[in-house]
Amino acid sequence: MIRLNVPYMNRRDLLALPVAGIWAALSPIALRSSEPKVSTPLYNDLTIQEEIALGRKFGETYEKDIEILHIHPVDSYLSGIVTKLAQASQQPSWPFAVKLVNLAAVNANAIPGGLIYVNRGLLEFVDEESEMVGAIAHEIGHVVARHTTNRLTRAFIARKVFQRVKDNLLKNNDVIAKIIESLGGAAGMLMELKYSREAETQADLLGFYEMRRADWDPNGMLKFFSLVHKAQGKQSASEVFLSDHPAIADRERVIQRELASVTITKPFRSQNMQFRAMKAALKRLPPAPRSRH
Repeated sequence: MIRLNVPYMNRRDLLALPVAGIWAALSPIALRSSEPKVSTPLYNDLTIQEEIALGRKFGETYEKDIEILHIHPVDSYLSGIVTKLAQASQQPSWPFAVKLVNLAAVNANAIPGGLIYVNRGLLEFVDEESEMVGAIAHEIGHVVARHTTNRLTRAFIARKVFQRVKDNLLKNNDVIAKIIESLGGAAGMLMELKYSREAETQADLLGFYEMRRADWDPNGMLKFFSLVHKAQGKQSASEVFLSDHPAIADRERVIQRELASVTITKPFRSQNMQFRAMKAALKRLPPAPRSRH
């Protein structure tokens, strides 16, 4: 089946494709000009309670391999943003939270159930609050769509440990931690769990509409992509983001199309004083490490 580099096609484009390519082009995301409706694949039969428990146990294991920064004003600022975006998401009742990781890489990770790990490098990379919010909204989109949970579930099924994972998720033991370590550790698993182009597009669109409902300028997501696009080819921490995510130009086109399809009448939310204070607080710290070790 043909994999397309652009998310939208006109009639002439479709007629030029072979039959198999037409079916690929007619995916729900390809033709949708509105917010995606999330569905869970049949192989992921975790309940929401089990998914939240998996996120908690996975996070505990992940935090053994990274350094979490505790800067109260920054934590409070980021937590407020995540809370507002989460309340505007399709899963407002999930226990969303955010933690700041002391790494220079421009990246963030979404953990099952609602925990978002934001690298310090991402916060230092952005120039405006809306750009940062766009990146965080994208990660919340991954949580809402259960993308990380789906990928972890497939990894557990492939290694024939999924039933053992399920049997121990709601128990107070270290079985899950041992399974995760046997599969390369939480950090290693996150690096291996690459999202598909379709999953990235879905997370982008979910994040776009979260921003819109939470009254942040959804242009911020496009601005973030533009920043990353400009960084292509440079030796910088942004290369981690570029290597972990599919073609940034394609994602820019998706958001440009979405911006053209909606009308925004409310005034945009802005917390520029808090944003500048956060940037100033990070500048006072020693340089962030470029790797976990």
